[in-house]
Amino acid sequence: MRSATILSVNSDQTIAETLPRLYRDVLDALGRLEQLGAMGDAARLRAEAIGAYSRAWDATCYQRLRAQLGRIEVAVRDLERSRRPRPA
Repeated sequence: MRSATILSVNSDQTIAETLPRLYRDVLDALGRLEQLGAMGDAARLRAEAIGAYSRAWDATCYQRLRAQLGRIEVAVRDLERSRRPRPA
């Protein structure tokens, strides 16, 4: 999985220009979580993302989506790690 985390909002872009990409990154990460079988967690997190994205497009929304993306990426890494064959 590519790391989709946006480190900061580019000063040349407004939050409204940055949020659609960040939201897309969240949805892509959720898709990966679903592929790994965490359907319940993915559904709950998707509802949270939709809730955040459907409110005001401001710094709070940006921070919520960034934090959520980070949590999803950690969950994906943990699931991927737990499914790797362990050396004998």
